[in-house]
Amino acid sequence: MNQTNDDFLWLNGIEMYIDRYQSDLSPLFHDIKECIVRGDIHKLRKLVLHEIHRGYVEETHEFLNTIFSYHIPYEFLNNRKVMKYISHSIDDEYLKRISATSITYHALFNFNDHFSRGQMMSKFWMIDELKKMNRSFDKVAHYGGWYGTIYQLLNKEFNISQYRNFELDKLAAGIADIFNYKEVADSWKFKSVVSDVNELYWKPRLGLYYKVLSKSNKYVQESLQPDLIINTSCEHMDETWFNNIPDGNLICLQTNDYFNNEQHINCVEDEDAALKKYPMSEVYYKGTIDTYLYKRFMLIGKK
Repeated sequence: MNQTNDDFLWLNGIEMYIDRYQSDLSPLFHDIKECIVRGDIHKLRKLVLHEIHRGYVEETHEFLNTIFSYHIPYEFLNNRKVMKYISHSIDDEYLKRISATSITYHALFNFNDHFSRGQMMSKFWMIDELKKMNRSFDKVAHYGGWYGTIYQLLNKEFNISQYRNFELDKLAAGIADIFNYKEVADSWKFKSVVSDVNELYWKPRLGLYYKVLSKSNKYVQESLQPDLIINTSCEHMDETWFNNIPDGNLICLQTNDYFNNEQHINCVEDEDAALKKYPMSEVYYKGTIDTYLYKRFMLIGKK
């Protein structure tokens, strides 16, 4: 079944990425988005000319079906094919990784939620505020890191040598390792750990103490004394994870007031309610952004 315009709302989030990191190619991406979502005939003409200048490649027929999909029946259009066309048109490592991961996981890769405007806005907001701290973050623990795509964005700004994505969902953890495959292969600069963050164990002088499943399907004992702990999914869990963290650790967390989402079991009304729920000994940042669908709150501070 052909997808509807609402199935490609994730293009808004990708557009935010392009505008931020590949601004010279923003017009081309905008043409692609308008052609796919609204069938703009003028954008379609420009993209056809773009394909002519590119010359024939193996995927040309698929690319033409993709850009004409609004006007002609093309029942096989999906997120993977749209992303494949984008990554071939715009030379960017982040986009290529999204495309490659979607080819591996197909419909299991949740585009609309993960690359929504609100999600991308929240990621860039966190990165910008962390940059203002003028600190290095060599080792990072991300609680509930989902697909781990934010690691690539953070690594554009910080030289992170060890990033652990603690994620309860095995599928999401697998997707994260595929997305960050180069860093997984490079001495586990990035690695997902399938774990309930409420049950993570802190060992004196060693920090986080946990087991990682290796490629050979054996568990490897590992420890991490993080310079930064991130949790951008506080609304999905109670405060146990926070209470278990020893005092003195730097934490960056995000939550929201999206009470109507049935998956959100621990929302807050505002920044002050968030700070009351997650008390810090020192607060370096407290703020709110409006993502249109909900308000998102962020705290950065020392527990």
